[in-house]
Amino acid sequence: MNKASPTFADIVAGLQPVEIVASDRLHLAFLALRPMRSGHVIVVRRAVSDYLFDLPPDEHAALWRFVQVVAQTMKDRLPCERVCVSVIGWVVRHVHVHLLPTDAAGQVTLTDGPPLPAAEASAIAKRLRVSE
Repeated sequence: MNKASPTFADIVAGLQPVEIVASDRLHLAFLALRPMRSGHVIVVRRAVSDYLFDLPPDEHAALWRFVQVVAQTMKDRLPCERVCVSVIGWVVRHVHVHLLPTDAAGQVTLTDGPPLPAAEASAIAKRLRVSE
């Protein structure tokens, strides 16, 4: 095990000490080892799953129910106005959710790209529309 970069599987297995803030039989929530903000919590599934949207619907829903409980606890107990959520899902191949306590816009930054031309936006929207 590389102590500088533990995997989430190492953390779930108890091989890497972390400050656990919540757990159930499917999930573990702990303080980030390298927090973006004070109080930054990471929620992981105990089972390794590569991609959030490949989860069966019941497991996906269970993850978000657990995340909601942790986020509400953070909002109630930390000095923050909102808890922001981040799910990137590319570099780390273990489904996880970042929860970040915030007090104002701009405390969690994402880089915006250039404006999307109207014709391109229309074409993309047409490809993505879900029919009812």
